[in-house]
Amino acid sequence: MKALGITAMIFAIIAILVPIAGPYLTLVCALLAAFAAGPGLTFGIVAILLNLLNVIFLSPSLWLTAGMVSADQSNNSDAVLAGIGVIFVGAQVVALIILSIVHMLWKKSV
Repeated sequence: MKALGITAMIFAIIAILVPIAGPYLTLVCALLAAFAAGPGLTFGIVAILLNLLNVIFLSPSLWLTAGMVSADQSNNSDAVLAGIGVIFVGAQVVALIILSIVHMLWKKSV
């Protein structure tokens, strides 16, 4: 499971550097990090935190896209930003919950 954590952390770093596909790469990274229990727990947590940092602060393409959509539809600007938060930030929260459950199950079996 350590390999999943290391791979998730590498993908999280790459997602910061990739301009348009980076936020979508964080979803793949969250899936990998969710199952990095045991020795890879630290790497999984770091990957999820890097993903959150990327989505919230470092992803201008994500916020520019939301701004362009909200400029076209001025009535739904709040709905678009809420949708982005639910999809990208919510995936990281779900990954963190799954990681903690998998880690507890792994700890119990060892």
